[in-house]
Amino acid sequence: MVPIGKRTLQPPFALAITGLFLLLLATTMPILTFEVVGRSQSDYMITGVIELWRQGYFLISILVFFAAIAAPAIYLSCVFYVGCVVVLGMKLPAIQWVFNLGRAVNPWNLIPVYSIATLVSVVKLQLLGEVHWEPGARFILAVALISLLCHQISDKQVAVERLEEMGIKITE
Repeated sequence: MVPIGKRTLQPPFALAITGLFLLLLATTMPILTFEVVGRSQSDYMITGVIELWRQGYFLISILVFFAAIAAPAIYLSCVFYVGCVVVLGMKLPAIQWVFNLGRAVNPWNLIPVYSIATLVSVVKLQLLGEVHWEPGARFILAVALISLLCHQISDKQVAVERLEEMGIKITE
């Protein structure tokens, strides 16, 4: 294990583990409950994607799924995978490919935008009926913050140096 200091990847590794766990909770728990005229409906992250698909907005539904669910999962998984190699010293295959995948998918990690869009939607929906926040909304916010923090404290150069010290050459 590399000691904790200014040039370590332990904090992003820990944040990635936390973020993946929170993302699992965010995708499996309801975000909000919308009640209008005595009819109630609980919505999950995937509900919007499914509804866009049903309405014929196939490309938009794929984009929303990728940016709000898949990209954060891929990014955090890549940070976790690289952390397993760099922080824990594990010998895992395809590290260069995973490292580059994480860098490529990071700009598509739009869960912070999704969380803001959810807030705006709730403000608009309150004009039509009663909206109750559910636990999933808190987990979405937590994933957004963890994801942003993970990106901010991750140092690509330190990761490349640590991997090269282990005999793994990263090319772009």
